[in-house]
Amino acid sequence: MIVKNNKEIEQLRKNWKIHKIIFEEIKKIIKPWISAIDIDILCWNLCKKHSVLPWFKWVYNFPANICISINDVVVHWIPKKSMIFKEWDVVKFDFWVKDKNMWLNTDAAFTVIIWDENKYPKIKKLLDTTKEALYKGIEQCKIWNKIWDIWNAIQKHVESEWFFIVKDLTWHGLWFTLHEKPYIYNYWKPNTWEKIKKWMLLAIEPITWFSSWKIYEKWWFEIYISDWSYWCQFEHTILITDNEPEIIV
Repeated sequence: MIVKNNKEIEQLRKNWKIHKIIFEEIKKIIKPWISAIDIDILCWNLCKKHSVLPWFKWVYNFPANICISINDVVVHWIPKKSMIFKEWDVVKFDFWVKDKNMWLNTDAAFTVIIWDENKYPKIKKLLDTTKEALYKGIEQCKIWNKIWDIWNAIQKHVESEWFFIVKDLTWHGLWFTLHEKPYIYNYWKPNTWEKIKKWMLLAIEPITWFSSWKIYEKWWFEIYISDWSYWCQFEHTILITDNEPEIIV
């Protein structure tokens, strides 16, 4: 999870451009009555066009190109034709790009409300708080800070707005493999005093919800929240530099 040279950094930035295109194209077609499988097909076509791999599919045998999780599904819901977006659905899009040049990974996620988020102020508050917590965590991604500083900033902000942090899923390092050490929770955990080092590549991803932190695995990959409330996720891939952290994607 340590970037070794400028060529690798430039390749990560190229991955970012492709990642950005894919997310922008997804956002263009998000509306009620769109099927999750339509977005999955779109992702695959864009990956082929830009000669990259949707890496979660390849590394874990995930049977789709992108994770699309709706409402009480926390992570890893498999897109299906029967998954039709409805107004007021909270939908999470989690996607990984692996290039074919240097085989590096980037990882990012975002959450939206279908259709008009301003109609649902309580849910919008959850999304806004989670995104704010992500950036507060990123602000701490500086050399000689500690991993503790990142999760502490995330937890404090989320709980100050009376929302809950997931307690069984983590953010992580990444590089040639998708999930690398450190595996870090978004709340207080002992033994997280490791120093942040220059050229670390980290995927920071606060995961939050309204009224609980308990989850359960229902199907093959799919993890649900136990009380059926809404949850939310935002994620960026971060490169640690001499100065401010660089948001790769």
